[in-house]
Amino acid sequence: MNMTGRAVIGPLLGVVLLALTACAADERREQVSGDAVSAFSDPFTVAGLPVTTGPNGLRADTTGPDLDIRGGTGDQIDALMAAALADLDTYWKQAFEPAFGQGFKTGLRFVSWDAQTSETLSESFCGQSTFRQVNAAFCPDRIEIGWDRGVLMPALLEEFGPMAPVTVIAHEYGHYIQMIGGFDKSASPIVSEQQADCLSGTFIRWLAEGHGEYLEINTGDGLNSAVAALISARDGRRGQSDHGTAFERADAFKTGFSSGAAVCGAIGQLYVDEKRDLMPPRFDNTGSIDATPFSEAGLSSVVASVEDFYGLSDSVRPVVDRTALGISCADVDVAVVAQAPVAFCPTTNTVSMDPDELALIATNGTNGPAGLPSFIGGDFSAYSLVASRYSVAAQSARGQAIDQPVTAARAACDTGRWARSTAASGTFTLRGGDLDELVSGLLVSGAVASDVAGRSLPSGFARIDAFTAGYFDTENGCSRYDP
Repeated sequence: MNMTGRAVIGPLLGVVLLALTACAADERREQVSGDAVSAFSDPFTVAGLPVTTGPNGLRADTTGPDLDIRGGTGDQIDALMAAALADLDTYWKQAFEPAFGQGFKTGLRFVSWDAQTSETLSESFCGQSTFRQVNAAFCPDRIEIGWDRGVLMPALLEEFGPMAPVTVIAHEYGHYIQMIGGFDKSASPIVSEQQADCLSGTFIRWLAEGHGEYLEINTGDGLNSAVAALISARDGRRGQSDHGTAFERADAFKTGFSSGAAVCGAIGQLYVDEKRDLMPPRFDNTGSIDATPFSEAGLSSVVASVEDFYGLSDSVRPVVDRTALGISCADVDVAVVAQAPVAFCPTTNTVSMDPDELALIATNGTNGPAGLPSFIGGDFSAYSLVASRYSVAAQSARGQAIDQPVTAARAACDTGRWARSTAASGTFTLRGGDLDELVSGLLVSGAVASDVAGRSLPSGFARIDAFTAGYFDTENGCSRYDP
């Protein structure tokens, strides 16, 4: 994963892209198909697996493999990477031939370095010094995978948990799979990156099923955080790196997690282009991501846009209080509502909010530890909460249950419909990068996909699917949640 945008980048940027792109060019592999397991039919399952809680990372009952890592120190990061690479080797030895019709080839070498060490003590990776290289990458020329154990991996571990570095290294291993699988080297960088994200998803699925000898992951916060870490490195401008937007990266990972490695091999340019055609029109080949700051004026325009979108009659339209969060509500748990920046109280039919908390949400995703990308925040992270809580008010006005999982799904779906309505025009306009903010928020907190008491759908995939159902099918997408 070549960290882009706000990350610290050095000469290793694009190493993977020098010789690796993905996907066969022939028409037979241009259509992504397969026996996919639905990731969304039940909000309490993830692609057929139950949503679980429990530990993530190294299994407590293992000592870890003895892996030859040049420059390795055996510290926490290198031990985690050794475990990940050993499980990756086991997984691909059994999954590669059924997926791609040829035998698996071993021969990878591994390099660990500390980007903070002096230049004289730095390692060599892919023929270059690792001095100040905050990165992780696959080098096709020397068939080696390397990572920075001093800055990048600890930052990901701190921000997202132990499965974040594992997911990143699974992505880099995916580039190796592309090489030995004979994937089309003339395909565009975005195709290569989408495939690597997809391939990493197949490995994480295998771990989630409990097959890992050294690693384990739960399908609740563990899986959600792993995907959130992967998408934290997203393109700020098309053509800048071509890892894809956060929305695209999460979708590619989900494809692999749900459908398996063979489907990853079918991702081609047509598949990517068709999805990009559905993205916000202002995220084009030259436009950068939106950096509009949160403001009172912006909040006012969002409230006006939301009220116009739902079009509730005066008799049931909720009062919108933009000055403070009213937490005195007999019908919901006050302790839960008090923690929310926006809340709906059915007792008073009021949507209230805390502008200071919304402003904090809109700005807390700028940089993580050591200047690396972390949670993707921005104005839309805050504004979408307003649309989501207004959806709960609208559901209440329609006489629908507002304290059930379906409430949370409808809230996310309605937010998707509203977001799509703003994409091209309106009082409030969706811009490039706004969907990335929402996808990250759906994975990390899930507040947009929550019921009246703030209870979120446990599956991040289910949260994202509910939003996209409304965004990509504004007429009928949310009907799946009707009685």
